[in-house]
Amino acid sequence: MFGYRNQVRVVEPHIHGESTAGNETLSAWLRPGYSRTDPDGGWRMYRVDALVDMQALDAAFEGARPGYNPDDAHFARIYCRLAPAPQLTLEADAGP
Repeated sequence: MFGYRNQVRVVEPHIHGESTAGNETLSAWLRPGYSRTDPDGGWRMYRVDALVDMQALDAAFEGARPGYNPDDAHFARIYCRLAPAPQLTLEADAGP
């Protein structure tokens, strides 16, 4: 949780690094209910130099959100990132 442009943001961080524009950046999933323009939440990029009052919350999150790309082209350099979700495969049921 942190302040960003005079708004409280509760996010699930996925990538921290340097953007292709040369800014230290956080790519995160904004949790639902924290944006008037997008109440369902979604992907956001945040400039780290604009984050204020950052706090780690006790609440955990399940892991990578849909659409997560650990090799996001918006980043020139990645300092840390969430591990990608494992790919699941379904096996056909052979039946009785």
